[in-house]
Order: sequence, then structure tokens, then C-alpha cells
Amino acid sequence: MFERAGTMAPVLRDLDWSATPLGDPDAWPQSLRSAASICLGAKYPIAIYWGDDLTLLYNEAWSIIPGDKHPWALGKPAREVWPDIWDIVGPEFDRALQGTGMWVADRLLPMERRGYLEETYFNYNLSPIMAEDGRIEGVFNAGMETTSRVIAARHQRVLIDLIAETASATTVGEAFAGAAEALAGHREVAPFALLYRLDDGVAHLTGTTGVAAGGEGTGASVQLGVDADPWHIQEAIERRRAVVVEDIGRFADVHAHEGWPEAAHTAVTLPVVRSRRRRRRVEGVLVVGVPPGLRIDPQHQEFHAALADRFALSVLDARREEEERRMFEIEHRIAETLQQSLIPALPEVDHVDLAGCYLPGTEGLEVGGDWYDAVPLPDGSVTLVIGDVVGKGVAAAAQMGQLRNALRAYVLEGFSPGAVLSKLNHLTLSLSGSTFATLLVLRYEPGDHTVQWCRAGHLPALVRRADGTVELLDGDGSPPIGVFEGVAFRESQRRLQPNDVVVLYTDGLIEKPGEDIDVSIEQLAHRVGALPLGAGFLDAIVAPLADTDRRDDVAVLVLST
Repeated sequence: MFERAGTMAPVLRDLDWSATPLGDPDAWPQSLRSAASICLGAKYPIAIYWGDDLTLLYNEAWSIIPGDKHPWALGKPAREVWPDIWDIVGPEFDRALQGTGMWVADRLLPMERRGYLEETYFNYNLSPIMAEDGRIEGVFNAGMETTSRVIAARHQRVLIDLIAETASATTVGEAFAGAAEALAGHREVAPFALLYRLDDGVAHLTGTTGVAAGGEGTGASVQLGVDADPWHIQEAIERRRAVVVEDIGRFADVHAHEGWPEAAHTAVTLPVVRSRRRRRRVEGVLVVGVPPGLRIDPQHQEFHAALADRFALSVLDARREEEERRMFEIEHRIAETLQQSLIPALPEVDHVDLAGCYLPGTEGLEVGGDWYDAVPLPDGSVTLVIGDVVGKGVAAAAQMGQLRNALRAYVLEGFSPGAVLSKLNHLTLSLSGSTFATLLVLRYEPGDHTVQWCRAGHLPALVRRADGTVELLDGDGSPPIGVFEGVAFRESQRRLQPNDVVVLYTDGLIEKPGEDIDVSIEQLAHRVGALPLGAGFLDAIVAPLADTDRRDDVAVLVLST
């Protein structure tokens, strides 16, 4: 039985099982031997908890979960292995032993497995194991740690909010205020933050979140080389790279984040640097707290670098705002020309009807980053695309054109929606000065009414059925393109019914200040379900926005089967 356990085999063979509640393996009941055989031979993380004490047995893939408790945890009762989370998992084990299995996703489990209270997240199930006589003798546990994915999603949201909060900044001060606002909304990622602007050798504190005023680390300014510098601001500036600051409680009163028992004790001081020709000018310094349940690893280092770089871009954009305003009239004419050239005339496709609409925003330049396209393929299918490049004006429209042309080429080469987005992501990251974009690529096969789609940070399409019901095509989501390299863009598939209508749209159609986006999507679905199908269907969808001021541009693409 143990020979199937891979690198765990010697550990299992050498363990004195007779000293554990399970006893000699030769005397194990058949139900335990069967469960153990499945567990030890599997490549997925699996553990078996057996008997009244829930004695632990696990495979090689699961052995990383207990951290430094491996291999000590083998043969130990569950309560001894997991005292730190027993208030969470103990009742779940009780329910499993009573015959009720369970599954949870991204469950927070604050574990002490590496010498500190660690913030971890898991997908796992607990299922009862029956003995030969029908009694429940143990619990089957299959699970996977999702901490890295949960943290990556948080990092993505911070970067997106940082860009959103600073995108409209017209001064450097507004950019700093926007960054402080963005970080204040994500204390699970940045438990506290301090933002400093540099001016002639003095770092001026312009904003804070999550830290009390009055300590040595929260003075109004720091004269570099003269005043006390607990955050190592001068070192970060001179080295042009992040500096880790430990034991911050010595000079700063940091607030503990709700839901975690201790305050942050580590910070990273980030120089906000933007290359300008041969000079690398430091625009400011950003001090960001590290969540106390996490440690600085490559994932956090990449996030901190992206955070500083994105903020530097925002500051640089703000500095350039006045010059851009002077060029408004010229850019306006160019933007109008680009707008007309980049919103395509939709093709005629057998067995389907296509209709599209683009409404420019009414604030600033009358062109933004929203766009759509439809590409018929030789096999009779058609690929629909709708996207939103962050920003407005010539830059957004130009990148929209680059993405549209590249996307058309990838689609015509026969790549699936996920492969198309993967290639576009790599291309976008390689473009100088590029920003990120949300995209939805959907391929429709008229023959069997199937749709295959992939979302990169974009809102889900709606399916309006003939009876007035509306369904979301959400499926697996992926981050926007142009944010992270090496993203796996996951595809989803569904079969439609004849006469279904698919509605693709950008956030300008539904987004309202202060309103939750899920609520907005639900309201749109309700309104779409009440509209009569036919020639005026698309016009009715956009009618509420047609004659009003629009903060953002709007694109809508409708496919009728």
C-alpha cells in the first residue's frame, strides 16, 4: 500500500504506526486500507482522518499543506494538528461524521504552520467514509490551497482601482489623493499606507490610511539627511528600489485590520520612479504595510513593483495634463477621425443578425477605449468581440486599433477565444506605453447554437430568451490583458436555444457612481428581459443614455440567432 506513495513511501514505512491510534497497517480494516490506497496513489492533495480521534494520514501532494508540521502530523489526531483552526474546521468534521459532506471555496484558515499566524485560503471538501458495516469511520478530505490566487486577485483589484482613482487627475496632488483613496479601500492588501511628495530634498506627507497621527513616523515632512527617517525614505530614493522596514511599532501606531488579531509589523518603502530619457526621476515615495498574516515573497515583490510603477505613470500623466489640454483641439480632430475608422460596419453573416451601437462619452474628447467587432469565419461561425481600453483620447483609440487589428488576425488564424486573449495579453505587455484592457471574445456556431467565450476582466454577456428570461454568460473570469504575464485565460461553453439573443456591452452602459456593479448588471438584465425583440431592440437598450451626459463611452453588440 505504501509503495504507491512516491517520496512519502519511506516516511510512511518508517513511522511506528503501532504507537498511533491507527495501529499496525497489517491490521487496518479494509475500509481504511481502501481509503488509504486511493489517498496515497493520488496526485491531488488528499488526506484521510480516521476513527474517533480523526487520526491523520495524507499523501505526498497534501504534505505541503501542514508546512513545518510535516511529517510530525502523520498519525496524529486532527485536533492536535490543527488547534489554531479547530474552531472553524471542528464543527465541519462533526457534520461529516454525522453523514453530511461539505465543500467550501477560498475559505480563510488562519494557520500556524511556519512559526507565525499565517493568512491562508483553501478549497476543500469533507466527506464521510463508510466502514464495511455501514458505520461512518472517518472523513475523506481533498483540497487545494488557493492563497496565491486569492492574493493575486486582490492585487489585481488594487491596481485596477489605483488606475481608476488616478485616471482623471489633472494635478500631481490629485494623483496622490487618488492613490490614497484607492489604497484606503484595500486594507486587506495594504493595512496602512503613507504617501510622500518630494520637493527640493524634503519629503512631504500628503496622505495616510490605517495609521494614527502623532508618531515619529507620521510627521508632516522629512528633510532628507537631516531629520529622523524611520521609513528609510532616503535609502529608497538613492537605491531606486524597495526597502523593507521591520518592527514598525517602534515609531508608528498602526491600526489592526478588522478580521485579523494583530496589526502589521512590516512595511515596504517604494520609490515612485519614472524613467525620463536618461534620468530616473523620483516623483515621490509610497510606504505600504504588509498584511501581518503574509510574508514578502516574489508575488508581493512583483505587486509592489507594479504598484509603484502604475502610480508613477499616474503622477507623470498628471504633470502632463496642462500640456495635453493645450493640445486639445488638435487631438480632438484626430480622435474623431480615429473613432470613425475603428468602429466597424458589421458584416452580414448567414443564419444570424448582428447590430452594434457606439455612444461616445460627453466629457472631454468624444472618443474612448470602448469598441466592438465581428469576424465571420470560413466554417460558418462568427466571433464577436467587445472591449474597453482604459483611458480616452488618441492614446486609447490608437491602442484600440492595435488590439482590433491584432485580434482580427488571431481570430482568422483559427485560434480559440482563450488563445486569442493570451496572445493579445503578451502583445499588450510588449507595447511601449501600453495600458490594460478588458475584453470579451465570443464564438458562435450557428449549426449547433453553441457559444464558446473567454472574459478578460470584462462584464458577462446576457442571453435574452424568447420567453423573456435572461441568463448571464459569466463562466470563469480572467484578469484584464496588459496587467500580468503568463495568465491562463479560461474558456467557457454553452448551448443556446433557437431565437436567443446575445447582448455584449461595456461598463459605460450600466456603471453608476456609488452603485455596486452586480446590482447594475441585475438591473440591465431585468430591463433587457422586458424589452420586445425585433428591429428596435438595440435602440431600446441604449435609449436611456442616448440623450444624457455620459461620463464614459458605451458600446453594445447584439447577436440574434
